[in-house]
Amino acid sequence: MKKKIVTLGAVCALLLTACGKAGQGVQTSGNGNGSPEPPQAPGKIQVEQVEDPVITVSSRESVKVAPDIAEIVYGVTTQDKDAAQCQSENDRKVGQLVETLKALGVEENSIQTSRFDMDPRYDWDQGGVIIGYEATTQVIVSDIQLEQAGTVMEKSVEAGVDQIQSVSFLSSHYDEEYQEALKGAVAQAQEKAQALADASGCTLGRPVHIEEHLGNDSYRYGGQNMERSAGAMKYEATADAAAVMPGEIEIEAEITVDYAIQ
Repeated sequence: MKKKIVTLGAVCALLLTACGKAGQGVQTSGNGNGSPEPPQAPGKIQVEQVEDPVITVSSRESVKVAPDIAEIVYGVTTQDKDAAQCQSENDRKVGQLVETLKALGVEENSIQTSRFDMDPRYDWDQGGVIIGYEATTQVIVSDIQLEQAGTVMEKSVEAGVDQIQSVSFLSSHYDEEYQEALKGAVAQAQEKAQALADASGCTLGRPVHIEEHLGNDSYRYGGQNMERSAGAMKYEATADAAAVMPGEIEIEAEITVDYAIQ
């Protein structure tokens, strides 16, 4: 299939010509005696031939779904004058957190230590002398059923967690809901293309090309490979963190469709 690209200003006139004379191009060369015509004046349409004319539309549809899975990112921080002791205490607190999570029913393979930092602490009032060390371990806990998220956060704080860096709400039904959004986008594209065809006096044919535009899938639950959403909630490490109100998440699909016209 070939498509002749014309300037944007000529698109509407080109569609009308294509619809009124199906299968014919717009003749713009020759003057009857074999000699070419002089250059066209500015503003005139010059198209030698159009094959397989189409109407191109874009559409977007979304569905809302209640999340059913949570992912929590913790920060466990310790300070000590001695670096080795600081790390040892940090390890102890992380181990205490892990045991608390396992006691709450969280599987061990759903608990991941993602980062460890050890930094010196300075006293700038005394010329920047090192007065101790600070260690921080980031722990990501996934596969948490939504109804357990509040309890998990509350008990984790009681176990000594210093930070709840983020809470992400995900959907284990993301793929099914995305398929519904795609179907809605296709139906919307059909309606838009039909309206354009009716307004232009064309007969709308079948879709000849459909392009899916990949968007944000951060709400997708994928076992151990999950991305935290950009809109993840953040909490201070207090018992009040147990108040979980996820609301709904929006799953969106966007496509572009070319429809044949006659």
